[in-house]
Amino acid sequence: MRLFDLHCDTLYECYTKGQPLLKNPFQLDLTRGLRYRDGWAQIFAVWMPDTLRGREAYEECRNTLRFAWNQAAQCSGQMAIVRTAAEIRDVVDTRRCAAILSIEGGSALGGRLEPLAEFAGYGVKAINITWNGENELGCGSGSGKRDGLTPFGKQAVREMERLGILPDVSHLNKRGFWDVMGCTRGPVIASHSLSAAVHPHHRNLDDDQFRALMERGGLVGLSLCGEHLGEQSFDRLERHLDHYLSLGGERTIAFGCDLDGTDLPPEWEGIAVMERLHEWLQRKNYEESFLDRLFFGNSYDFFTAL
Repeated sequence: MRLFDLHCDTLYECYTKGQPLLKNPFQLDLTRGLRYRDGWAQIFAVWMPDTLRGREAYEECRNTLRFAWNQAAQCSGQMAIVRTAAEIRDVVDTRRCAAILSIEGGSALGGRLEPLAEFAGYGVKAINITWNGENELGCGSGSGKRDGLTPFGKQAVREMERLGILPDVSHLNKRGFWDVMGCTRGPVIASHSLSAAVHPHHRNLDDDQFRALMERGGLVGLSLCGEHLGEQSFDRLERHLDHYLSLGGERTIAFGCDLDGTDLPPEWEGIAVMERLHEWLQRKNYEESFLDRLFFGNSYDFFTAL
């Protein structure tokens, strides 16, 4: 099988705990991920804790991005950071991890627009506007506030789109979500967001939000987070999947597992669980062509068309 995952926090874990991407004690590493030899693309997020702001947040993000490039240089036989469609195709075809960089939290800008061009130069392809709390760009879904994007946040989202950086609305509150949709014309993604109709958690998308992303040609990644699923099981994940399918999302849904960003049952064994989930869905009689789109093709087609 092939796997294209829209979100993990492994890069941050490795950077802060002094572990390599090649082999580590976390939920994902290159050694285990390359079990998906038919094709593996992985978005590695630079997580920005809500405790970091200003210059400190910017420097933490920049240093983590530098760490990613150092790791790629050390592991060139296993991965390459990709910035273009041609690079994605080439790295996948050569049976290496096509690593795409993202930032989970607009606080990384330190309240300035200038870092966006620098981050684009590092290969960042998507930025979550917020994490759970409030930052200079707007309010996260866990902030308890109804305010949307700030004037600076709207400027930042427009500049992101100009630079070819995708706005990622996972973690953003509803008002902020609709502000992003109003500030942009191109595709928007929700890298790791489940359905509020299945489980009404503040991190999940309602049907109108999902339809808006679908109509814009975006992507929505199914997460493995038990708190957002409502119950951490394959059965519950299938309910979220089937609800998105009922809205017409066959070519919109993907996976954004949130590995190393959420607790998993030990028996799932991190990234190895995706192979088991694929086999489980096969036994549930989902068509093989659809499963390939869900686990890989929808995201691959999206990123190679940018």
